[in-house]
Amino acid sequence: MSDAIFDQLLNSQQLVIAMLRIAADDPSARVGAWDLRDIAAHLAATERDCYVPRIRSIAAGENPTFDFFTNDGSDFSGIHLDDALDEWTATRLMLIGYVKTLGGEQRALTGHHERYGEVTVDRYLEIALEHDQDHLRGLERLAGELTR
Repeated sequence: MSDAIFDQLLNSQQLVIAMLRIAADDPSARVGAWDLRDIAAHLAATERDCYVPRIRSIAAGENPTFDFFTNDGSDFSGIHLDDALDEWTATRLMLIGYVKTLGGEQRALTGHHERYGEVTVDRYLEIALEHDQDHLRGLERLAGELTR
């Protein structure tokens, strides 16, 4: 896979963060059941608790098996929006830096995901990008509602 995924991950993250910050002034802003702080904390926790350990496990040659990750039931009430966004940014940069150190053979190692089947390091990066884009679509809908 091309290293363009790194730029795509950084760009999508920047878009999500910009959308969250734009809507942050409206205390009623929600996407589904989540307020903006919950979304930011969810993204930071998913990067930290799912993508990083799973990608490391695949790259280590452990051939791991993964179930569907969710932190939907987590209580993010003690987390501040800016802190969550800072954590997500730092963790994403660390993850990209780590993957850049891997050789092609390590990036091609696999694990098995119950939903996505066989996954490589690069496929897991694509899953992270898809997750970003899913949240971005929700934030774009919210922005449309707030401008009406």
